Amino acid sequence: MASFSLFEMLQKGGVVLIILGLLSVLSVAFMIERAWTYYRFKSGLRAFFDTLNRTLRDSGIEAALAVCAASTSPLAAVFIAGYGRRGRGREDVMAAMELAGRAELARLDSFVGFLGTIGSTAPFIGLFGTVLGIIRAFSDLAASQGASPAAVADGIAEALVATAAGLFVAVPAVIAYNYFVRSAGRTALSLERMSMEFVDALSSGHEKDAGNR
Repeated sequence: MASFSLFEMLQKGGVVLIILGLLSVLSVAFMIERAWTYYRFKSGLRAFFDTLNRTLRDSGIEAALAVCAASTSPLAAVFIAGYGRRGRGREDVMAAMELAGRAELARLDSFVGFLGTIGSTAPFIGLFGTVLGIIRAFSDLAASQGASPAAVADGIAEALVATAAGLFVAVPAVIAYNYFVRSAGRTALSLERMSMEFVDALSSGHEKDAGNR
């Protein structure tokens, strides 16, 4: 039986391995981009909460609004949305802030669904490549009348590389997807908790530190 190096098997994998290779590159790129985005989102959220709370306490709600207008923090957008309903009652303020928070979290979740899609489809793409390879191997066996099955064993082994490649692409994507989903849930709770600190100040218009309730 002839032996093939991994590189030779990849070369013989055809278009299926090319597709899986592209998906792998995209998956890694999205993992890195989302990891950096989540880190900036969470670290910036905590830092801006402290700044906003201090400004509201020391300088009042108008100064806090000016700080929010100059910031790109998701908490700033939530605070501004609540300010737009200021004086309309607690329920209206909470509804506006909740809607703004969901919009910010939706941006945070960009591309996470794509990782889930890669994780769920890559094994099937690999299996498809394997099926095609096995069909080709048995076709070669039928064409070489009387040949031993060992003659096509290398072809079958080569075909199975597609399944291995599909799993290789899928497993990291699924792990990353689950991590980002859990992280988004924790971040949503943090954003909601921070937002609630300012609900009373916005609904009543009192220029007091919301954290001193």
